[in-house]
Amino acid sequence: MKKTCKESTDHKSRGAVAVEFALVAPLLLALITGIVEFAHAYNAQISVTQAAREAARTMAVKNNQTDAKAAAVAGAPGLTGSFGYTFAPAACTPNTTMKVTITYTSATMTGLFGSSVTLTGVGAMRCGG
Repeated sequence: MKKTCKESTDHKSRGAVAVEFALVAPLLLALITGIVEFAHAYNAQISVTQAAREAARTMAVKNNQTDAKAAAVAGAPGLTGSFGYTFAPAACTPNTTMKVTITYTSATMTGLFGSSVTLTGVGAMRCGG
């Protein structure tokens, strides 16, 4: 049985599609992986910022760093591991602003863009009010 011209063209066309897919697929997978990694890091960043706000609020009301650290951990339940804290000033006095900076090292999901990322969140509240 003889192949017609159309059958021969269809076969070549399928091969070209396979080659094009092989060239484009890695780029698409890298793009999707990047989106997922960015979303994961952004979610962790929001949690770290919320933890800093909770710590600043607790310092402004209670003026106790231990309670503020506990409030920070409670304010970011999705994060595991430890936070680094900076309180400025160390204690609240009326009509000053308490600024709490929290640093957190988050592991990446795939490791494709590095094994971890360090995130920083800042919260500020007026003391005594």
